[in-house]
Amino acid sequence: MPVVPARPESSLMFVLRPTNPVALRMHEDAATHLAVQRGRDAYPPHLLHLSLLCMGRFDKPPSRLIERARAIAAGIQARPIPITLDSAGLFGNSRHLALYRPKGNAMVGQFVRMLGRALAQHNLPSFQASALTPHVTLAYDCRNIEPLPLTRNYAWISGEFMLVYSYHGQTRHEELGRWAFDPKTVPYPPSFEQLRLMV
Repeated sequence: MPVVPARPESSLMFVLRPTNPVALRMHEDAATHLAVQRGRDAYPPHLLHLSLLCMGRFDKPPSRLIERARAIAAGIQARPIPITLDSAGLFGNSRHLALYRPKGNAMVGQFVRMLGRALAQHNLPSFQASALTPHVTLAYDCRNIEPLPLTRNYAWISGEFMLVYSYHGQTRHEELGRWAFDPKTVPYPPSFEQLRLMV
């Protein structure tokens, strides 16, 4: 029988990261919860992130694609994004413990659409779920555990977005670029839902 090559698992993606104090609180709360639940280890605080768009899966960092993505990201002008995560649940077929907000974080979706359009205009790949639910994964491969009970929200204002290469199975991200948001740039256009509420 012919050998089917393994599907590449490492990812090139744009992300937002929580501030250091917020990431440490997330990690500490998750570690305490998982110790009681006998689940997996909590994800390291410096790797906690909110995924925006994935540009694909690869065996090694795609240097030409990275160069083009950096050039496009450098030209994007967008405002800082306030983020609130007030709920916990199991994502990815109930395998991963994550923080999210049921009502969504509208500005995250608006920025994702802006970033996706910029990449598409230059024929670069980008993939997102059809119904984007911004979330931060706290632990992977933790089936049959109770969701983390929240006694407080996790909130921060994201002042930058990043391009990272996530090495599958190595608990390692290679930072490939970061770009600051500009509070003086034009506001995000209102979404369809916001326009409907304003009528």
